[in-house]
Amino acid sequence: MRRRPAHLARAALLAGLLALACRSPEGRLEAANALRHKGDARGALNGYKALLADLGEGPLPEGEAAVRWKALKFSGDVSYLDLGDYTGAVSYYRRIISLYPGGKEAHEAREVIGDIYRDRFNDRLAAIAQYADVAASDSPDAAKYQLEVARQYLELKRYAQARTEARILRERWPTSDLADEAQLITGQAWALEKKDDEALGAFRVLVDRRTRPDIAARALEGEAHIFAQAGKLDRALELYAQALPTHPNPDAIRTDIEAVRDRRERAKTAKPGDRAAAFDHDKVKPSPREAP
Repeated sequence: MRRRPAHLARAALLAGLLALACRSPEGRLEAANALRHKGDARGALNGYKALLADLGEGPLPEGEAAVRWKALKFSGDVSYLDLGDYTGAVSYYRRIISLYPGGKEAHEAREVIGDIYRDRFNDRLAAIAQYADVAASDSPDAAKYQLEVARQYLELKRYAQARTEARILRERWPTSDLADEAQLITGQAWALEKKDDEALGAFRVLVDRRTRPDIAARALEGEAHIFAQAGKLDRALELYAQALPTHPNPDAIRTDIEAVRDRRERAKTAKPGDRAAAFDHDKVKPSPREAP
């Protein structure tokens, strides 16, 4: 018995689902979802688009409004995740924002738009604008996106602004674990500006307050790196050793320990008065792991 081609089978499936649902909005949405689950992302998107065109942009009964939101979200998700059409995805998420201003749906759409700008368009300022809107809202994820704003400013090397955004998080959510993440960003921003005393003070706050072990380990790593750059190798090794047991990337700490031990051994065999060999500043670069 001959099998029908796959595209004919998918068409028959969609036709059957549509007939079964009597062309209701809910049934049409499910039919488009079925195509996506079958791997036909383009067919699913066409189904969502046809449904959205019929539903329009105006006020709808509650049930149809929910279908419209789902169709917009799924259209954005298919465009972003399945088809790689990032501009198209942003347009669908922006329609959600315009239809549900200030609502949970809009917050979620802004989060995804921010991720697209950050990860796909490499436009951190545009991402910050989206994240900042969520951070200023009543969203349960507001603190998370305030932290993301601080991180993006750190990536942009706008260190003073990164510290400002981190301070805002600590003041608004002082008991959150994310407040300690913000304090870590503060130390990293000082360190990247070569303000060693300020950086060491910010890192030490985290160590002394007995914060979450992985955050404390990253603070110890930040301190160790500063001491290594200053040629205080024994102190650096002591701090790296303290960081190692709970650090989220122990292999990286082991690599740092080996590098500092090697520098210390070479410094022991350097000629008397050879300051460059003793400190070997050129071998200590700002660690990319200082950024969260």
